[in-house]
Amino acid sequence: MERERCAPSLHRQLSAIILLCWLLPMVLAAAVVGFYLSFGLGRQAEEAMAEQFQLNLQMGADRIDSAVEASRLPSYDPAFQESWKQYRQDGNYTGLYRQASALFSRLYQSDSRFLYAVFCFSEDPQQMSITVVNGSSGLLSNQVRSRWQEDAAAVQELATGLDTSVGFLETNDQVYLVRNMMDSDYQPIGVLALALDLSYYFDDLSALNGASAVSVCLGPDTWLVMKGETLPSPGKGVLEQQVKGRSCQLSGLAALDYDILLAGFGAYRYLLLAMGISLLLLLLLTFRFFRREISQPVAALMAGADEIQKGRLGSQIEYRPESRELAYLTDSFNQMSTQLERQFVQLYQEELARKDAQIKALQAHINPHFLNNTLESINWQARMNGDIEASRMIEALSTVLDAALDRTGSPQVRLSEEMAYVSAYLYIISRRFERRLTVKIDLGKELMDCMVPRLILQPVIENAVEHGIAPGGQGHITLRGFLLDEFLILEIENDGGLTEKDKEHIARLLSPDYDMSGERSGNIGIANVNTRLRILYGPECGLTIVPGEGKLVTARLTIARKMR
Repeated sequence: MERERCAPSLHRQLSAIILLCWLLPMVLAAAVVGFYLSFGLGRQAEEAMAEQFQLNLQMGADRIDSAVEASRLPSYDPAFQESWKQYRQDGNYTGLYRQASALFSRLYQSDSRFLYAVFCFSEDPQQMSITVVNGSSGLLSNQVRSRWQEDAAAVQELATGLDTSVGFLETNDQVYLVRNMMDSDYQPIGVLALALDLSYYFDDLSALNGASAVSVCLGPDTWLVMKGETLPSPGKGVLEQQVKGRSCQLSGLAALDYDILLAGFGAYRYLLLAMGISLLLLLLLTFRFFRREISQPVAALMAGADEIQKGRLGSQIEYRPESRELAYLTDSFNQMSTQLERQFVQLYQEELARKDAQIKALQAHINPHFLNNTLESINWQARMNGDIEASRMIEALSTVLDAALDRTGSPQVRLSEEMAYVSAYLYIISRRFERRLTVKIDLGKELMDCMVPRLILQPVIENAVEHGIAPGGQGHITLRGFLLDEFLILEIENDGGLTEKDKEHIARLLSPDYDMSGERSGNIGIANVNTRLRILYGPECGLTIVPGEGKLVTARLTIARKMR
């Protein structure tokens, strides 16, 4: 039973198998897919974004290179160089202005790369300047002049340290490509400032999908915000790229927008959610099926078996499983329970009949043997005495015979009634031994209402007389009784002693498996008593005969106060 309690239940074992062998792999697979979608595809999107960002930045660098090349063109125009030399000789600014204005208009007035161009002669930058506005820019000349007045000082300051290289200046939301123009003797002619149309150079970066903010660096202090409102800071979630053109090097920062990057994978998230819900529903259906088809029928069978174990034979299982196999087991259990109850009742009735027949047969063994001894005593007394004594003995014999016949059919009588039979028997025996036999009875009044088997004391007392007193011709017998827990103890003590042969004979007669069928009737008295007590009250009851001090021999009858 302890092992059964410690053993895990079938319900728990199958639940563990389902969780470990089915649910766990599915959860792990879903987790791997989710990880791949969240990180693997995200990383792929980042890599694709980085490649596109670098490509767009390289395109911007190439366009900046083209703008730098366009800024060199005035330096290689011979007519402009000749006009400049002529101006240096005669100081005629009108001819120089006319030549320069025509040159810059031709080069930049229709060039979509620039919004406008401003050239300031080095001798007098404020007075000697040429402004060319791109017609497609949508700007007016007075707007350009007003903006240039604000930006001129910063442009001149930048040009001071450029020498023959180019520089970029971002001021008042305008970006200038700035360079110094030199004559053939490398003497400064003036400063050329080209206002860049940023949409031409970096429109691809502004439209970069998947980035919330994009910035481009044209120089050490020239960072342009092409997308978003703030300049991205390098770190996690920000792409950093550098490209190198022929005459410039661009750096770019792009803050990734994962909502846009992973927007194409949103369907996978819903797919994972649907998989999780389907998995949960399938798990619930599995447990419901297991509970209805296996767990509940097995629990019903266990409850039915427990009822049978408690002695409620014939108990039926009311639960009806839907599966054919468990329904068959349930029907078989109910049939076996009914059959077991029927067989138990039949066996019980047969056992009662057998016990009743055994008791009646055992009682029948007593009567002839006792009757022969009694009649012999009466015959002897009749020869020795007058008819009065014979009459008394016959009355005592009548009392004993009445008990032996058992006209009521009851297997038990009160101890007071049993003592009436014992007294009649002792009267008959006392006539045989006279004063050579003394009898002492020590039974309390509280014992007289106790129930004992009919004629249970007489065979034991007779055995004490015949085997203890008769061989020596005299002796003493004591009959006493007391209660011990749920048992009534009756003891018959004599002083006839026991030989080793007597002990062996008594042990054989009182053995639980003793067979009286082959024994002479004169030797079965105490075996009869022992067997009757064991049949009526159980194996813990019966007769024992043990030697005491000296020649004392005690026969003890243990009788349960209730029949089983």
